Amino acid sequence: MNMGGSDSTVIAICMASMHMAGLLLALHAMRASRTPQGSLAWMFALVAVPYVSIPLYLALGSRRFKGYVDARKRYAERNTRLSNITRDVQQKLSTMAVKMEGERLGRLNVLPDVANLPICRGNSASLLVDGDETYSAMAEALKRAKSYILLEFYIIKNDKAGAILQKAVIERVKAGVQVYMLYDEIGSHKLPVGYIRKLRKAGVRIESFNGKRFFLTNIVRANFRNHRKLVIVDGREAFVGGLNVGVEYVGLGRMGYWRDTFLKLEGPAVLEAQLCFLEDWHWATYGDVPSFDWTLPAPKKDDVRMMILPSGPVDTVNAWNMAVISLAQTAQRRLWLTTPYFVPNETVLYELQLAALRGVQVRILVPHDCDHKMVQMSSSTFIPDLLPSGVEIYAYTKGFLHEKVALVDDDVCCVGTANLDNRSLSLNFELTALMCDRTQAAAIAAMLEKDFGNARLMQASDWERHSLLYKLASSFARLMAPVQ
Repeated sequence: MNMGGSDSTVIAICMASMHMAGLLLALHAMRASRTPQGSLAWMFALVAVPYVSIPLYLALGSRRFKGYVDARKRYAERNTRLSNITRDVQQKLSTMAVKMEGERLGRLNVLPDVANLPICRGNSASLLVDGDETYSAMAEALKRAKSYILLEFYIIKNDKAGAILQKAVIERVKAGVQVYMLYDEIGSHKLPVGYIRKLRKAGVRIESFNGKRFFLTNIVRANFRNHRKLVIVDGREAFVGGLNVGVEYVGLGRMGYWRDTFLKLEGPAVLEAQLCFLEDWHWATYGDVPSFDWTLPAPKKDDVRMMILPSGPVDTVNAWNMAVISLAQTAQRRLWLTTPYFVPNETVLYELQLAALRGVQVRILVPHDCDHKMVQMSSSTFIPDLLPSGVEIYAYTKGFLHEKVALVDDDVCCVGTANLDNRSLSLNFELTALMCDRTQAAAIAAMLEKDFGNARLMQASDWERHSLLYKLASSFARLMAPVQ
């Protein structure tokens, strides 16, 4: 059956329009992509196969979360309640702020400027190792709540762990405590409507991070995810770290034993974490600003110097990327990093190599078996890049390593939600507690010594033994890092 002339004309116009759109977006990619390699890859795809690459570029190609950026700019310009709270809290925190002294620690002073939150004295912190200890501490904190509870997780699952959380917060609502919950709609895509409906019916205020925005705009924002894990009780104690809500985080999933770390903190840093939650809540709810307690907590006797470092695709300069660079430049004796997903950008890669070449013991702890195969393949390509520089890469063999921890020398350490991959360095909303404290650093050093004791030092042969086909596939996976 032959097509009529009009049909052929319509098809030709559509094809020409797609190629023209691909060309225009290629010009946009040349200016807007995060790296030269990314620009070239997108430009080639948009010109060569626009029918496939245009929708992918619209969903994955943007480097900044423009809607969130615009919302932040609006509330700053219009003297809104949120902007007033932010200024008031920053003023209170300034009374507890400290500057790191000396040439070495002074390199960390850039981070408060990037995050617009200070390093404050007067905090206390407690390490929580693995799921059972973390969930138990959180459960006790929820029971102590008198006014409100704030919960923010990338993943909430409708399993036994999710049911326990659901029951616990409903009980607190019945006791007169207000509960606010945020979850990421991508990470928690399997969370059933019934789970959410039951919480709302009980009086829990629960929202997805992108709220009820038009579905097409949410598709465009699908590459930007809220990867934060945060619990705050009455503005007086907070928890931040790597665990989500699910039975796998206590070792009952397909990965078996799950190694993770959380941090319980008290003091001025809690207000910094609470400010981060409020801004996320404000975005998710189209401008709601609940009443939280912003009273500056009394200084704790431990007097830990700490800051909460929020990072994500709304940063002018990505705070987590800058933090990793600052940690590497600060290190003189050792730099220990743990991450389940190791696919660093070139800047971080060079800083790790440079630190090792100047005599710093650089150790990177990754899982022996990763839950994302493409990420594991990507990670393996860094073995020949890093080992010749003296960087030590360890593969954790006891189970699945999911903690996100850093240690510099004997006095600087981090616990948070951010990995060392493209997502955390560029795309995800993350939260990290950075501490300048010898006692906390010693506790983390002891913890990591045990972790390295359950790991195998990787050799060049761990890369060389693979077939050419595996190496090619791994190199391709590394190129796909922006969407892993």
